[in-house]
Amino acid sequence: MRKQNKKHRTVRKHKAGPNFSGQHLLHHPRTIKQLIDTIRLQPSDTVLEIGAGKGSLTFPIAARAGKVIAVENDAEFVRMLRAKAEDHPHINIVEADFRQMRLPAGPFCVIANIPFSITTVILDKLLGVEGRSFQRGALILEKGAAIRFTESATLDPRLLLWRMQFHFDMRKVIPRTHFAPPPRVDAAIIRVARRDTSLVPEKERRRFAAFASYLLREPRLMAEHALGTIFTPAQLKITLRLAHVRREQAVASLSLEQWAALFLAMLQHVAPHRWPRG
Repeated sequence: MRKQNKKHRTVRKHKAGPNFSGQHLLHHPRTIKQLIDTIRLQPSDTVLEIGAGKGSLTFPIAARAGKVIAVENDAEFVRMLRAKAEDHPHINIVEADFRQMRLPAGPFCVIANIPFSITTVILDKLLGVEGRSFQRGALILEKGAAIRFTESATLDPRLLLWRMQFHFDMRKVIPRTHFAPPPRVDAAIIRVARRDTSLVPEKERRRFAAFASYLLREPRLMAEHALGTIFTPAQLKITLRLAHVRREQAVASLSLEQWAALFLAMLQHVAPHRWPRG
């Protein structure tokens, strides 16, 4: 009976511990190189690695970057990494839950094989207000998530907001066999890069999110009807023309540039009491 209880406690600790259920350690050398090559590191770069694990990415990154902040929440892995990094003063091993840590104040990049189970939480932190110094990144996501983040159109207001400030593109599908333990599905590398100029002002993030959420409640609605409760008829006529939006165009088919033009027109010409509220 004592042995069964001990086994039960061990299993519980593993499931509830810092190695999230979605964490799969990358071990394929060629894929590791391709991931790091994705953002063309410079000797002046500071790189944040999320979920360093046993260091399969940490040390190849350190060979190219000026500083590496390797974040790992598993105490055993942290001890292992610190021992390996003793002769690498530009590697800083941080024992922390990434979701709780403070991001670097200066410009930084991210290279990470992130735990699949908290993908959205991690991206929300990096691409939101907290990540104001985040410049570009190479991330491994589940293949399905990578497709959703990089396909041409989206019905997700949060992703639409992120696209106002960042470029997303999918670079390579990674077979599940390149990980240990293998996930149930294949993964993919995506590249994220901050736009030189945001399509909407940083200070208007919340208002844009409310605007996008309001219009995407009925994504098949024609632009003329969807926007008719925000703009007056005279405003709408001019706004659609300047934004190059057809009256019959469905909200779901709006391009990023059209979204930005419509939103900025609202800020400039529409009385605040008519703006959608988040």
